[in-house]
Amino acid sequence: MDSASASLRSVLALLRRNADYRRLFLATVVSMLGDWFAFVAISGFVTETTGHLSASAAVYAASVLPASLLSPFAGLLADRMDRQRLMVTVDLVRVLPALGMLAALLWRAPLLALVCVALLAALSAFFDPVAEASVPNVVSPEELPVAQAALGSVWGSMLFVGAALGGLATLAFGREVSIVLNAATFLLSAWLVRGIRRSFQRPPSSDSPAADTGTWRQLHEAWTFARRHPISLSLLTTKVGVGLGNGLVGLLPAFAARNFGSGDEGVGLLLSARGLGALIGPFLGQRWVRGDDRRLFLACGVSMITYGLAYLLLPAAPSILLAAGCVLLAHLGGGAQWTLSTYGLQVSTPDRLRGRIMGLDFGLATLGIGVSALTASVAAEAVGLTRAAWGLAGVSLLYGAVWLWKTRRLWRGRPDVLATSRPEE
Repeated sequence: MDSASASLRSVLALLRRNADYRRLFLATVVSMLGDWFAFVAISGFVTETTGHLSASAAVYAASVLPASLLSPFAGLLADRMDRQRLMVTVDLVRVLPALGMLAALLWRAPLLALVCVALLAALSAFFDPVAEASVPNVVSPEELPVAQAALGSVWGSMLFVGAALGGLATLAFGREVSIVLNAATFLLSAWLVRGIRRSFQRPPSSDSPAADTGTWRQLHEAWTFARRHPISLSLLTTKVGVGLGNGLVGLLPAFAARNFGSGDEGVGLLLSARGLGALIGPFLGQRWVRGDDRRLFLACGVSMITYGLAYLLLPAAPSILLAAGCVLLAHLGGGAQWTLSTYGLQVSTPDRLRGRIMGLDFGLATLGIGVSALTASVAAEAVGLTRAAWGLAGVSLLYGAVWLWKTRRLWRGRPDVLATSRPEE
């Protein structure tokens, strides 16, 4: 309890003294809140209209796969142009496909709903990694661990609140209300980001490569940097472990319906458990690491193993509350790992490359999630929910064990390995 109180006090103090970070934080909050309202409504709608329990996994795949393809190019834009202007523009454009989901509901068109979900995911690729690349320039180096943990927990807290409230709002007011609220959040997010005064990036140094060099050459520069720095390569590959098992999240609506006979309210409960884990995990991870970089790498590996073990138990849960407990435990690990690996990349990457590295990181993570979601959708129909869940959970468990072994020199090495590994700007 003391640890949780200290973390909360640190976040509140940062929000009070840094107005620019406060606006970025709130923009993330309202945008993600609307996203999860919409996800509950659309996953329930597609499952209901198609009659396939695996349809929710298809919705989940549509919400991540486009980002995996576009994130590297989004990162390139983040290093080439004004990051703040890019984020505001993306927010305004996202209103259109958000409202397109409303048309899908009115016309009873599940395919249109999937298209709109995919368009929103594609646009998110030009927002989320750009925001992560910008955080180190909006806060001081001393504030960065708390700032990133808070932003990492936003995803979980908004899933926790948004999924629960989304399920209740759907029951009380209908799915259309959730969709309209989602569209409105993008307008509010654009207004908040536009009001940030600090620069989102550092001015280029005189010896930086020219911005007008070819696109593929600039993307290759980022990949070459990652390959030549074992720390960066290790951190870039850690989210893949959870991502490859993350198709299980797309099956949660099917588990709620088939195993527990529950509707949107059951979906909301399981997604809320996921969100609560992702809310608490970043703060637990950040406080356990406490400036010791060796623990950061150890925590990332253990988190993948925890994720896999918890989801192996999910099909055997005798009640939806115990199933929610399994989901909670899995995403305590997933939330800690996502935030810690992002922080590690922020610290160890020069600003001129940070957009591309964050785009590559986001792209690899979402590629793993998208492939896993498609696999979950096919496997659920072919071998059933239980075997599909065991297979995906086993992949994350095995990946985590291998990653932990391969990175043993890092979690057994120097406690300040991140600080000493960053090249000069």
